[in-house]
Amino acid sequence: MALDAATAREMINKLAEDRAAYIDTLSRAHDVLARALEASATGKSPPKLTSDAVRRNTTTAVVDVESLKKSSTFSPEDSDTDDNESMFVQEPLPKELYDDDGLRRHLRDFEWTSSDKQIVGDVLSNKQLLQRSAMFPVTLGPVDDRSHLSHYSIFDVGKDGAPLQIRRLDDKPVSRAQTIWNNIKSINSDASRSREAVGRITIVREPSPLLFAALHYTMTPHFDMDEIFQMLVEDKTRAETHRPFSPDHRHQRTFVFTLDYFTIIGDECQPMTWQRSDEDSGSSETHVAVSRCSSVVALSLVGQPARQVKNKARRADQKVGQLFDPFAPWHVLSIQSYPDWKHSIDAHNSTKHYVNGPEAFLITLRAEFKDAQKRLLEVYNRISDLVRMPANFMFNRIARDRLLFEDDEFTFSRRYFWAHQSLGIMNEDIQEMILSYRKVFTESVWDGSSKIIWPGDESVSSRYSNWRKRMRNLRADIEGELQGLENIAAMNSEKMKEIKGLRDNLFSGTSVLESRRSVDQAMITVQQGHNIKLLTLVTIFFLPLTFVTSVFGMTNMDPDEGFLHFGIVTAVVCVPTYFLIGSLNTTSGAHFWRTKTKQVFASIGRVMARLFACFGYKPQWANRPTNSDSDRFIAKPLHLRSQSAREGMAARDTVSTPLAPPTKATTFDRRPTISPEISNRTSLPRVLTTATATATTVHFDDEKDTAPKHLIRKLDHGDHRKTNSLGESNGHGVTAIDHHT
Repeated sequence: MALDAATAREMINKLAEDRAAYIDTLSRAHDVLARALEASATGKSPPKLTSDAVRRNTTTAVVDVESLKKSSTFSPEDSDTDDNESMFVQEPLPKELYDDDGLRRHLRDFEWTSSDKQIVGDVLSNKQLLQRSAMFPVTLGPVDDRSHLSHYSIFDVGKDGAPLQIRRLDDKPVSRAQTIWNNIKSINSDASRSREAVGRITIVREPSPLLFAALHYTMTPHFDMDEIFQMLVEDKTRAETHRPFSPDHRHQRTFVFTLDYFTIIGDECQPMTWQRSDEDSGSSETHVAVSRCSSVVALSLVGQPARQVKNKARRADQKVGQLFDPFAPWHVLSIQSYPDWKHSIDAHNSTKHYVNGPEAFLITLRAEFKDAQKRLLEVYNRISDLVRMPANFMFNRIARDRLLFEDDEFTFSRRYFWAHQSLGIMNEDIQEMILSYRKVFTESVWDGSSKIIWPGDESVSSRYSNWRKRMRNLRADIEGELQGLENIAAMNSEKMKEIKGLRDNLFSGTSVLESRRSVDQAMITVQQGHNIKLLTLVTIFFLPLTFVTSVFGMTNMDPDEGFLHFGIVTAVVCVPTYFLIGSLNTTSGAHFWRTKTKQVFASIGRVMARLFACFGYKPQWANRPTNSDSDRFIAKPLHLRSQSAREGMAARDTVSTPLAPPTKATTFDRRPTISPEISNRTSLPRVLTTATATATTVHFDDEKDTAPKHLIRKLDHGDHRKTNSLGESNGHGVTAIDHHT
């Protein structure tokens, strides 16, 4: 039979535990026998050898030698010591027996949920599996469903509270999956065994899809396995306490706690298909392969309800709920889906004694918190190694430059980002675990005053008093494990600050490097601009010469002609061209030619407007002011604009008087009279700024002798159109406005 390393380590630990337990039992028996010999030699009454006297030692054991010489009215019900079996659960679990045919029917007929299908996988659709005589692999060694990597720990707890591990011996070697199935398919069904179990602890680690289906089949009468499978796949830590008002009796009797966080993928391990994990499962110095991992710890109290509780909610459908006795027969189920080798195998052993199911449930939960510390601490250490400075950092300039300046692949930026975010998510998982625990396990749960979760304080009976005493010690142990998780969260926070500093230094160094590269690139760009400019000037220099030579190089030219005409044409073409290019190459020259060009086009526009006016057509663009008009009306000298502003302010207080009918040529005073209706208009400052410096001569048409009123009305209506330099009006009668300085 081939053994892997994990199995060998597990068996060695179990043998060591059994050896210590048996040595302790023999020592206690030796002590009792020695006292019996001493009593017979001295003539005293010999002590009575009871089954409790040689029971395996516990953490709170006392000497259980009862002397017949000492008469007493002692009764087991009144004892509050741990050695009294009345302190433990005494009612055995009902007999259960499952077989392969029942598992086939369960796979075929059960209505599986979507979460169930994610976990069970292809087992439901594998028709060949349902038709095989052997449901589980029969060969030893590696198998396709990886069930050879599954582990288990199954304990039957007797009436003395001691958990004894079940290890059935088969006639021939069988596979790991078949062994697990043989151990979970029956409870108290072996008539040859005199020791009945009052509690069952079932721990399965990394089960295969078929083993998941087997657990679903055997545990469905006690647990809502659909809910448990959903809690496994939803990536969230949460707790579901006893729900006495639920219509499902399994919710009334069960307490479920699920944990979900990260772990490092172990050697030869693979995450479940429904677990989120790294695509590259191999770890290295520059890569940490992580995976989500989850586990469920559940308690189920068997038997009939102990009492009822009223539902005080006004809109409750069920007014009365069922509560179960904490000392009823019980099941504890733990399913661990961790793709690593860090699970604890010493959470339960035969040297311990559990008074009831809640105590076994809390000890199993404590072990899960302890395992969570190991896994999260391993992730922290691997991330720390990933971002830690190399050993030659202080002595090697190349190593320092690699950390200070980013490479083309953004190696360190990606590494720091991943490490920072991963530690943050780990802290969220830790806080979620701690909050889920403390939200459920309040002070009322520990002192027994809770109405729902394990009610009953120390005053109920000596059994409850002993149980609450043990619960206080267990609470301190669990709080210690939670403190360890909080310490890991604090370490993660400190590491995140360190990573942030490394990332900021990387960004600073890279930014300085990029700035230098940008300056160098700008200098190169400027130099390229100079080169292009030089090339352009050279091209322009030869352009007129090329034009002249191409003209005189025509075949129809007289070959006997002298070079006089060629020289004159060359000078006439090239000299103005060079002069124009040279002047355009300067700012003042470009401004000069731009202004002159605008004036030329403006003159052409005026000539075209007069030409069209002769034919009675007036184009719209003729009314638009030119740049010269804009300069004439708006761009006044500074002293004239200031003077016009002062005149405008003085004109605000002037009373308007009627104007005399104008003649053909009327000269108005420099200070115009403003009518009251427009004196307060917002356009007044704009009107005043267009006033003339000395005098304004206005020419009116013969038909309209009220042109000034038209002009005032035009300004009053907010018409900001200005006449052009030709004196064209907009149909309001104004024909010319001349400004004199």
